[in-house]
Amino acid sequence: MTGNEHDFAEELASARRQRDAAVARLRQLESSLSYRIGRAATRLPRALKSIRGVSVRRNKPSGGIAGSALPAKSVPTPHPVRSWTPLPRVDSPDVSVVIPVYNSVDWLEDCLSSVLAQTGPTLEVICVNDGSTDGSERILQRFAEKDERVRIVTQPNSGQSVGRNRGFAETAGRYVIYLDSDDLWQEDSLSDLVGHADSERLDLLLFDSFAFRDGDVDKSIWERYATYYQRSQEYRKVRSGIQMLADMRHQRDYRPHVGLYLARTAFVRDLGTRFIPGIVHQDNPYTFSLLLHAKRVAHVRTDFYARRIRPGSTITGLDDLRSAKGYYLSYLAMIRELGSRGLEPDTSDMVADVVHGVFQGARQKIAHLTPDEVQSLVDLDLGMDAQLVMRALRPVRARSY
Repeated sequence: MTGNEHDFAEELASARRQRDAAVARLRQLESSLSYRIGRAATRLPRALKSIRGVSVRRNKPSGGIAGSALPAKSVPTPHPVRSWTPLPRVDSPDVSVVIPVYNSVDWLEDCLSSVLAQTGPTLEVICVNDGSTDGSERILQRFAEKDERVRIVTQPNSGQSVGRNRGFAETAGRYVIYLDSDDLWQEDSLSDLVGHADSERLDLLLFDSFAFRDGDVDKSIWERYATYYQRSQEYRKVRSGIQMLADMRHQRDYRPHVGLYLARTAFVRDLGTRFIPGIVHQDNPYTFSLLLHAKRVAHVRTDFYARRIRPGSTITGLDDLRSAKGYYLSYLAMIRELGSRGLEPDTSDMVADVVHGVFQGARQKIAHLTPDEVQSLVDLDLGMDAQLVMRALRPVRARSY
């Protein structure tokens, strides 16, 4: 064995030991008495929220950032201003907005207008055209010709994760924020968010979203998402990312969607966290990683983001195989991210609860797959920790496949 081969073998053995330790750590957390008690104690708030149905924002959040005051069922489709003042490009803007674009011709103008109409902070808008075939490219070019802040990055169709990673690689702003091309920002509040993040020296500033129904969306899906992105309270006090994750999960308020926070670009770049290519549910491991490492995190209760719930979107058009793959690879990434890291008792149960929720999502979807589909997931990762996870995920009847 050559020296390089020996070094590689040692690195591989070390990586596998770390992965095995992560699996053991998670199992220890999930088997603890406090974890089981915590799981039982949080079922009641979840049930009450379900019974309560559509929530109403009764109070405006502090800090001058306006919140939605209407029940979700009566909130009309937001329409951002279509006119704004074009501004020159700056080399080091305050915020880089990354928008992956794939066949979004019906919604793209509203999306881009809502960003460019923001006043106060300097912006760059990085639009990653992910092989669109529907005329989205023409809209992007029209906006880029009108406003120098809009940059177009073109790639073959590679999926949302690759688009976000490509866009992030191009960022020059102090902060980065993601926006889906069929969604939009409903108000001119980015300046308040940047000011808050600056004043508190934050790694992440979380905020909320309201959902609006666009088209013939299945009733059960709409009822699930109508108020899903609106947290029950504000977590304004600065705390670590792990503590924020635990506090939000305890109140059933944890939402990993990557459009719901402003992140300090240098923090994300130094951490090296990127989206897993080729999967859905990629928000889970990405946001989890950022929160595990962030030192200063806060939340403001404002519905800045407007989330479009429509037929054919990622969340309404998923098949079981794609969803199972996304949850499975997300879960693997999350337990590997944990590694042998020790957590304080007041956070470990809720961190385990978040990871276990992704595990449950994978198990529920895998139960509906054919033997060949299950095998296709097995073949994705032949690491020992992945094989152990897959054995736990597969139904008893399917373990002979």
